[in-house]
Amino acid sequence: MKVSEVKTMKVALTHAGKFHADDVFGAAFLKIINPHLKIIRSNIVPDGFDGLVFDIGMGEFDHHMANNETRNNGQPYAAFGKLWRAFAEELYGKYIYESIDKKLIEDLDLSDNTGSYNALAIAIDVFNNKDVSDNDKCFFEAMKFAKRILENMINKGKSHEIDLKKVKKCYEECVDKRIVVLDEPLFYKDYLPQTEAIYVIYPSNRGGYAAQGVTKNSNTNELKKDFPASWVLELPPFLRFCHSSRFLIASDTFEGIMYAVKEALK
Repeated sequence: MKVSEVKTMKVALTHAGKFHADDVFGAAFLKIINPHLKIIRSNIVPDGFDGLVFDIGMGEFDHHMANNETRNNGQPYAAFGKLWRAFAEELYGKYIYESIDKKLIEDLDLSDNTGSYNALAIAIDVFNNKDVSDNDKCFFEAMKFAKRILENMINKGKSHEIDLKKVKKCYEECVDKRIVVLDEPLFYKDYLPQTEAIYVIYPSNRGGYAAQGVTKNSNTNELKKDFPASWVLELPPFLRFCHSSRFLIASDTFEGIMYAVKEALK
């Protein structure tokens, strides 16, 4: 199925009864693609149903079959993941498709397939009403909540994609590849970990300049190199702040922050 088909489709069907993050986010994504799409909930797929069916029916966008697909990393797909895989790259490009799948959808899919703990899945679950006769209303309330989250993540992804192009240019222009200087605060965490960069400097929104340690990869908070522990115990004169976790420092001047990162590299 193509995005163009979803954009002109009139109806989509998912299961009735208790809902989960999987079917709620799946519905939210379809409504982003086609705001006029009607979502209906039923535990029976009518014969000859002319619409998209997800999270029920053992079809293309279900995941309850014995031979359910997995990602290359072994993480199983659920309905939302299958919908995202089918349409997101065409809509938003490879970066946003991969980024949101990794940061949001993989864990939701895993939770739906295995029951593993997921805070967002729990947040969706609280929308369920004990009185199942009122669950359609609750489902659509949850869908609006999920749609807001997903729209914000898509918009943030678009912003990050622009930032990363600027970060790459700054890195390429750096003389010492261990120290990257940005002209403005930019999202860098999906690019700099794979480079030689150890620290990144940028103008602080509180005035002066800040520097952060670059993580070993984009999926961890572990830094390539922490700032010195001694700076936490006794703040040196060239700094105005050093975070107790040693990932962030700040100085009133560019000269001060540059001196600090060079000292930290020793």
